[in-house]
This record gives sequence, structure tokens and C-alpha cells, in this order.
Amino acid sequence: MTILALTYIPIDFNRERRVQGTSNDSVLTDKGISQATALGVYISKRERITRTFCSPLRRCRQTYAEISGGGAANDDPLPEPTILENLKEIELKEWQGRLRNDIIIEDKTNWDIFKANPCSLRLQNGTFAPVLDCFERAISNWDVIRSDAASNSADVTFIMCHGAIGQCMLLQALGLDKKEYGLYALDNCECFEIEFESDESEYSSRWRRIDTSQAVSEWQSTYSTQLVSTTLATSR
Repeated sequence: MTILALTYIPIDFNRERRVQGTSNDSVLTDKGISQATALGVYISKRERITRTFCSPLRRCRQTYAEISGGGAANDDPLPEPTILENLKEIELKEWQGRLRNDIIIEDKTNWDIFKANPCSLRLQNGTFAPVLDCFERAISNWDVIRSDAASNSADVTFIMCHGAIGQCMLLQALGLDKKEYGLYALDNCECFEIEFESDESEYSSRWRRIDTSQAVSEWQSTYSTQLVSTTLATSR
């Protein structure tokens, strides 16, 4: 089973350096639309995608539509997606919609924790852990997506999601701990491709990145990635 997952496309909140989280106000920039369309053309030249999943947030739905439009130019638009609520971005509560610089000044302690040790961040007066919540949702997403794909393991599945939830799902697929959050961050419009040997496999067998220019990295085995992660954790 092959999974192709795309993280977020450049949007107006990125340009303004405004925190998004699960807020639903941001839209694609002209650059984002162009990148999404180009990616759709690229994807349409690969194996045919038979099932797709998408975040419910507007910026993801808009990106999905542009990607599908790019594929339609090659007579290969994406199928209608299944909307998964848990594919929405990391929930950042009182930070959402605010400028990053304002948060750095007004909530410096929490911002420093978020950058240095994301799993320890607590918002809403210490009652909510954004990264831990995101990681739990990643587990739920894989349960749904892999169960749905089990009917035909030869199919290619496409997931349209966001940076933080995408990273958490990647960590899950690689069998890495949530404490590794931040080490496998994904850029705007960057894809990761994952292969599972069978429906029963607990973790993926290998993975690779596909960057914004559609340059494809070398395949990395999940086992070698786990070894590197263990070595880095020991040295920290």
C-alpha cells in the first residue's frame, strides 16, 4: 500500500506571519494556487490515485481543488475526497489568528517551550497540550485510512493535510516517538510518500520526500530512520 501525503500550501496567514492552527479564515496566495496546480500535473503523471482524504479546513479544500484541476489537464483529476475531521491542523487555542511577533512578546515563556520542547506546551491555562492532541489524532487518522485502503493494497492513497498533523502522521508511520516532533518538519507544499508492505504491518517499510519542485529524494528504510532517530536522541 502506497500513501502520498501533502502538507499545506502557501497561504495569506503565512505571508503575514500569523498563527493559524484550526482557524478557518486563511486562503491560498497566488503562489500557493500556482504550486498546487503544478503539483496536480505532477501527481497525474504517477500511479493512478484511487482514494483520497482531506482536512475539513478551507485552505486544504481549496488546495485539493487546485491539485485536482491540475490533474484534470491530463484527464486525471482526483476523485472526490473523504473529509476527515481529525486531519485538521494542530489546535493552538488562544494563539490562533494572532501575529507570531505578538505571541513571542506577550506569551514568551510558552513560545519558548513550543520551540524547545513542543510536547511540553500547555495552553488554556495549562489544561490543553496541542502536540499531544495532534499526535492522538494522527493515530486515529491512520486507523481510518489504513482500514479503508485494506480492501485493495495495490492502490495509491492521497492525503491532503497540514504541516503539524502531517508530521505527526509521518512519525506514527515510522514508529517514532512523539518527542521527535520538530525533527521531521515539512515545508509548504512538500509531500511525503510512504509504503506499507502489507495491511498487517505496524509501521511503514520505507519513505521519501517530494519537495515543492517535485524533486524526489532517495527512499529511506523505516528501520534506518529509526536508528538515526535513536542516535540523535542519545546525543541530545
